[in-house]
Amino acid sequence: MQKDTMIRKNDEYFSDLKKHAKEYGFYIACDDRSILNCVNAMLLNHGMVGISDTDGKTHFLIDGRRGGNYVLQQVKENVLTLRETFRATGDYEDVLIQQAIERVLDRYVFPRTLMGTELIRFALGKLYKEPKLIKCVSKGLYVVVGEAYQISAQQVERNIRYAVKKSRTIPGTNGLQSVLRFLREEVVEEVMVQYGRPN
Repeated sequence: MQKDTMIRKNDEYFSDLKKHAKEYGFYIACDDRSILNCVNAMLLNHGMVGISDTDGKTHFLIDGRRGGNYVLQQVKENVLTLRETFRATGDYEDVLIQQAIERVLDRYVFPRTLMGTELIRFALGKLYKEPKLIKCVSKGLYVVVGEAYQISAQQVERNIRYAVKKSRTIPGTNGLQSVLRFLREEVVEEVMVQYGRPN
Protein backbone atom coordinates (compact mmCIF):
# COMPACT_ATOMS: atom_id res chain seq x y z
CA MET A 1 0.00 0.00 0.00
CA GLN A 2 1.53 3.37 -1.02
CA LYS A 3 1.86 6.18 1.53
CA ASP A 4 -0.19 8.53 -0.58
CA THR A 5 -3.06 6.06 -1.00
CA MET A 6 -6.37 7.81 -0.48
CA ILE A 7 -8.57 6.22 2.15
CA ARG A 8 -11.68 7.54 0.51
CA LYS A 9 -11.75 8.48 -3.15
CA ASN A 10 -14.61 8.15 -5.57
CA ASP A 11 -16.74 10.29 -7.82
CA GLU A 12 -19.66 10.30 -5.39
CA TYR A 13 -17.69 12.42 -2.89
CA PHE A 14 -17.97 15.61 -4.92
CA SER A 15 -21.60 15.08 -5.86
CA ASP A 16 -22.41 14.41 -2.19
CA LEU A 17 -20.61 17.62 -1.24
CA LYS A 18 -22.90 19.53 -3.58
CA LYS A 19 -25.89 17.92 -1.88
CA HIS A 20 -24.40 18.96 1.47
CA ALA A 21 -24.36 15.48 2.91
CA LYS A 22 -22.25 15.25 6.05
CA GLU A 23 -19.54 13.15 4.53
CA TYR A 24 -15.79 13.47 4.80
CA GLY A 25 -12.85 12.37 2.69
CA PHE A 26 -9.62 11.45 4.46
CA TYR A 27 -6.31 11.49 2.65
CA ILE A 28 -2.95 10.51 4.12
CA ALA A 29 0.18 12.20 2.80
CA CYS A 30 3.52 11.69 4.54
CA ASP A 31 5.72 14.11 2.64
CA ASP A 32 5.57 17.16 0.37
CA ARG A 33 5.57 15.08 -2.80
CA SER A 34 2.65 12.97 -1.56
CA ILE A 35 0.67 16.10 -0.72
CA LEU A 36 1.27 17.53 -4.19
CA ASN A 37 0.38 14.22 -5.86
CA CYS A 38 -2.80 13.92 -3.83
CA VAL A 39 -3.95 17.48 -4.56
CA ASN A 40 -2.98 17.14 -8.22
CA ALA A 41 -5.01 13.91 -8.53
CA MET A 42 -8.09 15.63 -7.10
CA LEU A 43 -7.63 18.63 -9.38
CA LEU A 44 -7.29 16.38 -12.42
CA ASN A 45 -10.44 14.45 -11.46
CA HIS A 46 -12.67 17.30 -10.34
CA GLY A 47 -11.01 20.54 -11.40
CA MET A 48 -11.27 22.01 -7.90
CA VAL A 49 -10.61 21.15 -4.26
CA GLY A 50 -12.22 22.55 -1.11
CA ILE A 51 -9.98 22.71 1.96
CA SER A 52 -11.36 23.62 5.42
CA ASP A 53 -9.17 25.41 7.93
CA THR A 54 -9.41 25.32 11.73
CA ASP A 55 -11.83 28.28 11.75
CA GLY A 56 -14.30 26.32 9.65
CA LYS A 57 -13.78 28.41 6.52
CA THR A 58 -13.54 26.56 3.22
CA HIS A 59 -10.86 27.60 0.76
CA PHE A 60 -11.37 26.46 -2.83
CA LEU A 61 -8.38 25.60 -5.01
CA ILE A 62 -9.38 25.63 -8.69
CA ASP A 63 -7.23 24.13 -11.43
CA GLY A 64 -6.09 27.19 -13.37
CA ARG A 65 -4.26 25.00 -15.87
CA ARG A 66 -7.59 24.51 -17.65
CA GLY A 67 -7.89 28.19 -18.53
CA GLY A 68 -9.59 31.32 -17.24
CA ASN A 69 -13.04 30.46 -18.58
CA TYR A 70 -12.99 27.14 -16.75
CA VAL A 71 -12.03 28.86 -13.49
CA LEU A 72 -14.90 31.35 -13.79
CA GLN A 73 -17.33 28.56 -14.61
CA GLN A 74 -16.25 26.55 -11.55
CA VAL A 75 -16.65 29.55 -9.24
CA LYS A 76 -20.09 30.31 -10.63
CA GLU A 77 -21.42 26.74 -10.73
CA ASN A 78 -19.87 25.28 -7.59
CA VAL A 79 -18.47 27.70 -5.04
CA LEU A 80 -21.19 30.37 -5.17
CA THR A 81 -23.93 27.72 -5.41
CA LEU A 82 -22.65 25.96 -2.28
CA ARG A 83 -22.42 29.24 -0.38
CA GLU A 84 -25.93 30.38 -1.26
CA THR A 85 -27.48 26.99 -0.51
CA PHE A 86 -25.84 26.86 2.90
CA ARG A 87 -27.15 30.34 3.59
CA ALA A 88 -30.65 29.26 2.61
CA THR A 89 -30.63 26.34 5.03
CA GLY A 90 -29.96 28.58 8.01
CA ASP A 91 -27.17 26.27 9.21
CA TYR A 92 -24.58 28.41 7.46
CA GLU A 93 -25.61 31.55 9.33
CA ASP A 94 -25.82 29.76 12.68
CA VAL A 95 -22.30 28.40 12.28
CA LEU A 96 -20.93 31.86 11.40
CA ILE A 97 -22.64 33.44 14.40
CA GLN A 98 -21.36 30.77 16.80
CA GLN A 99 -17.81 31.13 15.50
CA ALA A 100 -18.00 34.90 15.94
CA ILE A 101 -19.33 34.47 19.50
CA GLU A 102 -16.47 32.12 20.37
CA ARG A 103 -13.91 34.61 19.09
CA VAL A 104 -15.46 37.43 21.14
CA LEU A 105 -15.56 35.27 24.28
CA ASP A 106 -11.90 34.38 23.74
CA ARG A 107 -10.99 38.02 23.17
CA TYR A 108 -12.36 39.00 26.59
CA VAL A 109 -11.09 35.82 28.28
CA PHE A 110 -14.38 34.45 29.57
CA PRO A 111 -13.64 31.30 31.62
CA ARG A 112 -14.97 28.31 29.67
CA THR A 113 -15.77 26.30 32.78
CA LEU A 114 -18.29 28.79 34.19
CA MET A 115 -22.02 28.36 33.74
CA GLY A 116 -22.25 32.13 33.23
CA THR A 117 -20.04 31.89 30.13
CA GLU A 118 -22.36 29.25 28.66
CA LEU A 119 -25.36 31.50 29.42
CA ILE A 120 -23.63 34.47 27.77
CA ARG A 121 -22.89 32.33 24.70
CA PHE A 122 -26.56 31.42 24.40
CA ALA A 123 -27.68 35.01 25.14
CA LEU A 124 -25.43 36.44 22.42
CA GLY A 125 -26.88 34.01 19.90
CA LYS A 126 -30.37 35.20 20.82
CA LEU A 127 -29.36 38.87 20.83
CA TYR A 128 -27.79 38.59 17.39
CA LYS A 129 -31.12 37.57 15.89
CA GLU A 130 -33.41 39.45 18.30
CA PRO A 131 -31.62 42.66 19.35
CA LYS A 132 -34.79 44.04 20.98
CA LEU A 133 -34.24 41.60 23.87
CA ILE A 134 -31.47 43.89 25.15
CA LYS A 135 -33.98 46.65 25.97
CA CYS A 136 -35.18 44.88 29.10
CA VAL A 137 -32.72 42.18 30.08
CA SER A 138 -34.29 41.21 33.41
CA LYS A 139 -37.80 40.64 32.03
CA GLY A 140 -36.82 39.69 28.50
CA LEU A 141 -33.40 38.21 27.82
CA TYR A 142 -32.86 36.58 31.23
CA VAL A 143 -36.28 34.93 31.07
CA VAL A 144 -35.59 33.51 27.59
CA VAL A 145 -32.17 32.20 28.67
CA GLY A 146 -33.60 30.84 31.93
CA GLU A 147 -36.31 28.91 30.11
CA ALA A 148 -33.71 27.31 27.84
CA TYR A 149 -31.60 26.20 30.82
CA GLN A 150 -34.51 25.60 33.24
CA ILE A 151 -33.29 28.11 35.80
CA SER A 152 -34.75 31.38 37.10
CA ALA A 153 -34.02 34.81 35.63
CA GLN A 154 -32.28 35.70 38.91
CA GLN A 155 -29.96 32.69 38.56
CA VAL A 156 -29.19 33.72 34.96
CA GLU A 157 -28.26 37.23 36.08
CA ARG A 158 -26.13 35.97 38.97
CA ASN A 159 -24.20 33.52 36.78
CA ILE A 160 -23.64 36.07 34.01
CA ARG A 161 -22.49 38.68 36.53
CA TYR A 162 -19.92 36.26 37.97
CA ALA A 163 -18.60 35.30 34.51
CA VAL A 164 -18.26 38.97 33.56
CA LYS A 165 -16.42 39.62 36.83
CA LYS A 166 -13.95 36.82 36.02
CA SER A 167 -13.40 37.98 32.42
CA ARG A 168 -11.15 40.69 31.07
CA THR A 169 -12.36 44.23 31.71
CA ILE A 170 -14.66 45.46 28.97
CA PRO A 171 -14.00 49.17 28.32
CA GLY A 172 -16.77 51.73 28.50
CA THR A 173 -19.38 49.46 30.07
CA ASN A 174 -21.40 50.03 33.20
CA GLY A 175 -23.75 47.24 34.30
CA LEU A 176 -24.68 43.91 32.73
CA GLN A 177 -27.00 45.40 30.14
CA SER A 178 -24.18 47.60 28.87
CA VAL A 179 -21.77 44.64 28.82
CA LEU A 180 -24.19 42.44 26.88
CA ARG A 181 -24.93 45.24 24.41
CA PHE A 182 -21.20 45.75 23.86
CA LEU A 183 -20.58 42.01 23.38
CA ARG A 184 -23.44 41.77 20.89
CA GLU A 185 -21.98 44.66 18.88
CA GLU A 186 -18.61 42.90 18.91
CA VAL A 187 -20.22 39.71 17.57
CA VAL A 188 -22.01 41.63 14.81
CA GLU A 189 -18.77 43.37 13.87
CA GLU A 190 -16.91 40.07 13.89
CA VAL A 191 -19.43 38.48 11.52
CA MET A 192 -19.31 41.46 9.17
CA VAL A 193 -15.51 41.63 9.13
CA GLN A 194 -15.00 37.91 8.67
CA TYR A 195 -17.88 37.09 6.35
CA GLY A 196 -19.40 40.32 5.08
CA ARG A 197 -22.82 39.47 6.51
CA PRO A 198 -24.80 42.16 8.30
CA ASN A 199 -27.05 41.17 11.18
